[in-house]
Amino acid sequence: MFRIIYAVEREKMPTDFVDDLVFAEGEYEMMLFESAVYIEVEGEMRPYPEHTGIIFKPGQRVHYYAQEGELVYTWIRFDCDEPLFAEGYVPFGVPIYCQNYDYFLNYWHMVACENYWHKPSEEYIISDLMHIIFHWFHDYAYPKESSRYQVALERLRGEIYAHPEYDWTLENMAKQVNMSTRSLQKLYKNFANTSCISEVIESRMLQAKLLLVRSSLDVGEISERCGYRNVEHFCRQFKNREKCSPSVYRKRHCINK
Repeated sequence: MFRIIYAVEREKMPTDFVDDLVFAEGEYEMMLFESAVYIEVEGEMRPYPEHTGIIFKPGQRVHYYAQEGELVYTWIRFDCDEPLFAEGYVPFGVPIYCQNYDYFLNYWHMVACENYWHKPSEEYIISDLMHIIFHWFHDYAYPKESSRYQVALERLRGEIYAHPEYDWTLENMAKQVNMSTRSLQKLYKNFANTSCISEVIESRMLQAKLLLVRSSLDVGEISERCGYRNVEHFCRQFKNREKCSPSVYRKRHCINK
């Protein structure tokens, strides 16, 4: 699980601000810079463009400042016992350029909100959100061989998570990226390490869990808002993924206990 220590959105620091420290044992920090920055890497200060992200592990030297003007960045300090995020899955102390910056930033915003509210369900929702952030960092750090469909697939992935309620059939997704369903399935698997249909289900389950704990909508309405035309199918798929029904999930994690 993740324990958020601080989560700060779009913090603005003065022009003379310099951060130079070593994190305490057990503390990780990830940063997403809106400003162009200098970051110390391998003992020297190097320039990096706006929309650069970085993750520091406990004991690492942290040294950065804006290239000019004020520094604007979003940052999350946390501790974590997730084996998935051991060294090798994401690089620590390595600046990474983050495409689709505004979309990526939305997940950081949701983590900050959940951490601020301190509701009973926060650890479950924060865990889901942090998993998404780490998976995106992994994809940014270790991109697949680029292809002429790379931008289209990135845009499709963003749309799937932004609009889980859409009718995401293979045919509709293939039409959106202007390719055959067979080509889409092959290229998307290579691009995202998962099938496009699994990506749709993941986006719908995430949305469903958020609505179950953050709204008073009944299960049928939530099913529709997550793109399901049949509530029984939604409930079966939810139970298969979460090992409990939507109603039981709500009772366990609802903020209005």
